[in-house]
Amino acid sequence: MTKRKALVLTLIICCFGLVMTGCPKKAAVKEEAFAKKTEEAAAAEREKAARLEAERALREEEAKRALAEKELQAERERAARFKAEEALREKELKAKEEEAKRALAQRELQAERERAARLEAERALKERELKAKEEEAKRALAQRELQAERERTARLEAERALREKELKAKEEEAKRALAERELQAERERAARLEAERALKEKELKAKEEEAKRALAEKEKEFEKTLVPKKYPGIEGEILESKFLKDIYFDFDKYDIRPGDAAILKENATLLTKHSDKKIQVEGHCDERGTTEYNLALGERRAQSARNYLVTLGISPDRISTISYGKEKPLDPGHNEEAWAKNRRCHLVILPK
Repeated sequence: MTKRKALVLTLIICCFGLVMTGCPKKAAVKEEAFAKKTEEAAAAEREKAARLEAERALREEEAKRALAEKELQAERERAARFKAEEALREKELKAKEEEAKRALAQRELQAERERAARLEAERALKERELKAKEEEAKRALAQRELQAERERTARLEAERALREKELKAKEEEAKRALAERELQAERERAARLEAERALKEKELKAKEEEAKRALAEKEKEFEKTLVPKKYPGIEGEILESKFLKDIYFDFDKYDIRPGDAAILKENATLLTKHSDKKIQVEGHCDERGTTEYNLALGERRAQSARNYLVTLGISPDRISTISYGKEKPLDPGHNEEAWAKNRRCHLVILPK
């Protein structure tokens, strides 16, 4: 670019020299054309130089901007590194401060523990000393109280011995008086008991006579209540009495209920008084179930009644059993009320 500038400057100086010295007309025309071309060439060269200068300035400006951007990026990177280093230093500093705080807290805690241990040891020592003083005071007080108690006990013992002596004398006197009163009361009570015994014997004798008469009347009445009936398969007539009451059973059961046990006890009492009578226990069922099942159930019911009478003192030789199942219902109805009446054991007196 510097050579081009020098060439342009040389041409300009030559042209200016020719103009100043002058020339022939023909030469002047040629020189004017040459000068014009030279000037145009110079102008073109100047324009080209200006463009080149502008391009150069633009490239320089772009280079400067690129350099500035690189420097700015480098500055940013340096600032980032500085900031990171600063943060790291702050973090390290903070960690050191925390470590220092922890170490200080540990030392303070250790010191507090040691102080607390010293205080606890001092307190324990004071407590032991105080306890020893209290124990000593208690022992002294106990000794004084024991001595006072011994003296009081001695006084009480002397007073008690005196009172016992007086009380013994009074008791002896009271016992003699009481013995005399009790002897008199015993004599009076014996007289009353003798009179009451005589009265009770008289009343008991009267009751026995009345019971004998009532029993004789009841036996006569029992004999009157005997109703003869003819049963198939039994020779002679059987006897029924309203005093021999039936007992009843729950559905499909043959165990004796408490109320029916009381009825059997009444029947046993009557049979005991008439020991010459032999009875037959009939087992009956309601109409539900098969004939065979009801015959077996009726037999079990009759056996239950027979066994209970035996436990009440009736000889087993005097009792026989038979089952009629559902063949002889007391109530011909077909409802629960009729069935309850038909689940029974009936007692009859056999012919002799």
